[in-house]
Amino acid sequence: MVFSPTITLNDKSTIPAIGYGIGTTHFKSECTEHVVSALKTGYRYLDCAQQYTNSASVGDALKQWDGKREDLFILTKFGITGQTVDPREVLDEELKKLGVDYVDLFLVHNPFYAEPNGLVGTWKILESLVESGKTRSIGVSNFREEDLLEMESEWKIPPAVNQIEYHPYVAHIPAYKRLLALCAKHNIIIQCYGPSTPIIRAPGGPVDHVIEDIASEEGSTVGQVLLQWAHQVTGGVVVTTSRQPARQKEQLEAITKLPPLSAAQLDAISEAGKLKTFRHFQPAVWNAAKP
Repeated sequence: MVFSPTITLNDKSTIPAIGYGIGTTHFKSECTEHVVSALKTGYRYLDCAQQYTNSASVGDALKQWDGKREDLFILTKFGITGQTVDPREVLDEELKKLGVDYVDLFLVHNPFYAEPNGLVGTWKILESLVESGKTRSIGVSNFREEDLLEMESEWKIPPAVNQIEYHPYVAHIPAYKRLLALCAKHNIIIQCYGPSTPIIRAPGGPVDHVIEDIASEEGSTVGQVLLQWAHQVTGGVVVTTSRQPARQKEQLEAITKLPPLSAAQLDAISEAGKLKTFRHFQPAVWNAAKP
């Protein structure tokens, strides 16, 4: 079994370059069988969240799996629409549901969930959780450039990651370009979710024929090409999911088995992506972003 290569975070810990997501396909639904399948396939990074409401299901999968906790990278996030929550209480509850003593990475799910403490106050709480040992690293999700700038002068521990929707139809947006530049300044790793959006949620667009040609040339699939593109252009992590074991294997092998795309192939996808703008997730956050 081939496992994912790892990426070193700015706090010197490491994270697998591909993760198995417990949202989207599994959102608010039982997923034990599919998580067990993913672990048996070779995934060693599970991406959870309070908002997905299925962490107990992941905990059940970990009980059924015959591996070791220290061989896994577990991420969870706090925040839920319409509710104000204390991240300390959420993390304690997530640890209980997952059946573990610590998580490897704890994220603010989006900037709006930082109320009532504000971004800086919330971040200080997360920093205290690192000191407690309940999480090894901390980061953010769906944060814009302006959110990070508000925190920048106050953090003692910079975010290790920023998990954002990322694919060819958002990469050219100025707000995204500025965000990635700021993240690079602080070595904040980009975690790309929704990398297959062009073929799943926006099919028939200008990227389709480009990735189809590349997939044909390389003996891969269009989904694998999009995963490779997101991983390579950001130098970061991709998060994906499926209920089907064969599809789980296909996605994992995009990062663990296939040779990298060439610079020309990456550029061709990026150029095609500039011809269309499409963003699916977190509309309230990004509609409020600076242009």
